[in-house]
Order: sequence, then C-alpha cells, then structure tokens
Amino acid sequence: MPALPKIPWESIGPEHRLDYKRAFMLIDLNRCTGCHSCSVSCKTEHEVPLGNFRMRVRYLERPDRPTLAFLPLLCMQCQDAPCLKACPTEAIGRLDDGRVVINDEKCCGNKACIAACPYGAISINEETSKAEKCDFCTHRTEIGLAPACVASCPTDAIRFGDLDDPQDPVTQEAQAKQARPFREDADTAPSVLYVDHERWMEPKSNLGVRLSPEDDDIIYEQNNLSSKII
Repeated sequence: MPALPKIPWESIGPEHRLDYKRAFMLIDLNRCTGCHSCSVSCKTEHEVPLGNFRMRVRYLERPDRPTLAFLPLLCMQCQDAPCLKACPTEAIGRLDDGRVVINDEKCCGNKACIAACPYGAISINEETSKAEKCDFCTHRTEIGLAPACVASCPTDAIRFGDLDDPQDPVTQEAQAKQARPFREDADTAPSVLYVDHERWMEPKSNLGVRLSPEDDDIIYEQNNLSSKII
C-alpha cells in the first residue's frame, strides 16, 4: 500500500519556517467581497464556539450611495495593547514578533481585557470560560503556513507579512497604497493595516448580529453593548 502524502506541517522543515520581526496583516477593502471565507476558516481552524468569532466581517451601508462596504475585523495585535495592561493575572503576553497572545492556564475569565479592547476583538469562550482572540494563527505561521484567513481568501484581500522588513512585498504594498490602522485615535499602534479604510466606518464597526449564548436568541451589538431584538 503506498504511503499517504504528508500533511503540510509534516513536510515543511525548519529551514522553511519564517521568523518575523513584526508580524502584520494588510487588508485591502477594495478587494473584499464580504464572502466570509476568512471568518468561516478561522472558526474551523480554531474550533471557535457558536456565536463567537475571532474574525468578523461587517456589512456596512455606505453614507453616500446605496451600496455596501465590507469590513473584516480581528485582533489588531497592538504594540501598545490595552488588553495586556488590563489583565489582572498576566495571562496576556507578547511574542517576539509583536503578536499578543493569551495563556489559557493563567486566564481567569474576568473580562477586563474585553472592556479594555477598543476593537471588540476579544470574547469569552462559553465552553472553557477563558478569553480568546486572533493570534494570526501562530501554530500555522511558525511552520511556514499562512494564517487560515489569508489562505482561504479568494481575492487576496488579506495578506500577511513582516512590517519591519522593508523588502517584504506585503510591506511594500502597504506603503505604496498608504495603508493605515483602524481607529488611529485609539493610539494602540496596531499591526493590522487597511487599504481605503474610511472614517465613517469606525463608529459602525461594532454593529452586527450574533447569537445569545444563554438562549440562542439573536441579539444586536452596538458599541460593545448588547440588547435583544424584539
């Protein structure tokens, strides 16, 4: 019987593993079609429970014409991370490449990090009572694979690279297209940059629909507060 082909992390050797000075994502809103491939692949990759998302895609009504804009949102991997400072148990730390990660064993689930995050990027896993968020798929990138959302995006709207490497093609694209952070006024120095992000999107970024974990009712999110739809 012929040997089964190797799965990706079995076939990639240490010589192919990438070391980043500052891991970052570039999101080109001109290329996003709102297909949710990123959010679905993220949920599958990390077994995110029903009602929670590490990657969210907002459908926003444009103020100047009757069309929609699509806005992928995730943890911004802030270099000045409010969640890291707010955590009472030091469960939130930073990797050498700037990524902000949560240590499950130290997390007490008190939600201080959720209150501190200006991007609504952290949630409590109701099954484990632990905080969770995007970490740029550390388990994939450390063996040379792209994050799940990047690998699944059909239009290359989401790219992954090294922001501190001037030779990185994704960094060069970010500079050429004048990409900038979401909500610059938060002063968190994010490691996610957007192409053609418009200011009017910011107050609408925390609007959306999700499931209530208590009774599976639909609830409406607004500025990190929730109320049931009647």
